[in-house]
Amino acid sequence: EISKNLPVYLIDYESSSSADTAKTVFENNLKKYYNSPHFFIDSYGYFMKRGEEKFAADILKKHLPLIDKNAVYLKALGYYAEANKDTKKATDIYEQVFILRPNYAQSYRDLAESYRDIGKYKKAAAMYARYNYLIGEGFMERDTSGIGKILETDSKNLLALEGEKVFKGNASDFKKIDFEYYEDTRLVFEWNDSEAEFELQFVNPEKHYHTWKHTSVANASRIMDEKLKGYSSEEFLIDGSLAGKWQVNVNYKGNKKLEPTYLKVTTYFNYGLNSQRKEVMVYRLSLKDVNQKLFDLINSGSSSTN
Repeated sequence: EISKNLPVYLIDYESSSSADTAKTVFENNLKKYYNSPHFFIDSYGYFMKRGEEKFAADILKKHLPLIDKNAVYLKALGYYAEANKDTKKATDIYEQVFILRPNYAQSYRDLAESYRDIGKYKKAAAMYARYNYLIGEGFMERDTSGIGKILETDSKNLLALEGEKVFKGNASDFKKIDFEYYEDTRLVFEWNDSEAEFELQFVNPEKHYHTWKHTSVANASRIMDEKLKGYSSEEFLIDGSLAGKWQVNVNYKGNKKLEPTYLKVTTYFNYGLNSQRKEVMVYRLSLKDVNQKLFDLINSGSSSTN
């Protein structure tokens, strides 16, 4: 049912027997979808996933002007760049989003974490410090439960693990930072369109489930807060007290437009430890009102997508 709801070009990509065949599909659809941002976003994501980085880069080089003034589309591109470990391209994209949205809290978090990915730890710390300064001066809304909580967690994690690279000092000093949790598996969900509505369902190994509703009916105050402060993300923790396989599902409700929403999921394993690592996955959401599986998560430190 999901595949039937996809654009024809994506169906043809997925059924292509070779990269050359997929490239032919792109060329054959270029004229028809020339003014469609999603055609280029989807094509970039597909060819990056297939390992055709040069072809994907050429797509951006030729067609980026179609979307480079639209933060919603740029964020989707950034997600795909991250998922395929093109961290330099992701940073370039998030810098452009920051220029377009300098008053969005999400812009600070995305750019800070992107700087961290390319080893620019001082610039990452500076972004968090700048955000805190603007909060303190009253130029941005203070937040302790939504994006503010995520920014605080990420900045503490940066200093705990990379503090000696940010400031001069003994590395052990930064390990003493009051960090709320260690060793847990942390999931951060981000979506490119602030109008997106959906429900996330977490099914534990005992088949009990928890649903987080991001809809105007069930969580209107949260959505209002997101628009006021400029963010579109949420974090969840899965601790080690219930070992085994977890399943994460989504029920997409739409975004007030006839366009897909791109959902990025970052899974942090061994969070807060020196062995911390992360995996990034991107999902194109378009099929509405169907509970669909996103991925399985084995709490021992590995995940698999479906």
